[in-house]
Amino acid sequence: MKETQTHGYKLASKGKRLLAALTEEIIFGILMLLIYLILGKTTSEFWDALNSDLQLIDLAYSLATGILIGSIFYPLFTGNLGHKIFKLKVISEENGDDYKKPEKGAIRESLKHILSYLIIPIIWILWDDKNQNLYDKITKTLVVEEKQE
Repeated sequence: MKETQTHGYKLASKGKRLLAALTEEIIFGILMLLIYLILGKTTSEFWDALNSDLQLIDLAYSLATGILIGSIFYPLFTGNLGHKIFKLKVISEENGDDYKKPEKGAIRESLKHILSYLIIPIIWILWDDKNQNLYDKITKTLVVEEKQE
């Protein structure tokens, strides 16, 4: 199978992107559970909150989370926490530059969190030649493997 290269980088595989996303979600889920427990809530209240019907406040939380994650992690890691753990990074599709400005990271992560409520944007990657999700297409980004020294 031929490796897909772009701007001198190997595109991240669908599987590696999935593992990075799942790892990040598990880490943030554990942190949210700890916050719930510190605030004196129970684990059943935490699960109830996760399983509740979608409300406007959920979209607001998703937007705020995306802004926070993107503006903190992109300048540090050129991507999110899952990307860092799996040695991936986000680059501009147009010129291959590192995608590490806080405002750009905030926009990309916000789109990812908001669009995750819809099915098509998160499964788009399954048929995309460049392993991009819909939010990657909108922000003109690619997820690639970091170059090894």
